[in-house]
Amino acid sequence: MIARQSVCTGKRKEPEWEEGQEATVTVLAIFLLIIGTLLVLIGALLVTIGVALILTGVALIVAGTYLLIRRLLDRDRTRSHSW
Repeated sequence: MIARQSVCTGKRKEPEWEEGQEATVTVLAIFLLIIGTLLVLIGALLVTIGVALILTGVALIVAGTYLLIRRLLDRDRTRSHSW
């Protein structure tokens, strides 16, 4: 039994609209990659800024609490030492 083989002798000619469509998809893919990268970077920046704001807020709360406790303790000391 003899099997038939098909041999491709040249590049298949694609219609012009398919070539244009491939270029459009390539540009779209690159555009989506750039936009996605920017969104990830902006998100990371916002997380970093958020963490910095949270840490600053905690530091201010600690400082305010320290000052209030110190003031309350100083007031008790002055009362106990007053003649």
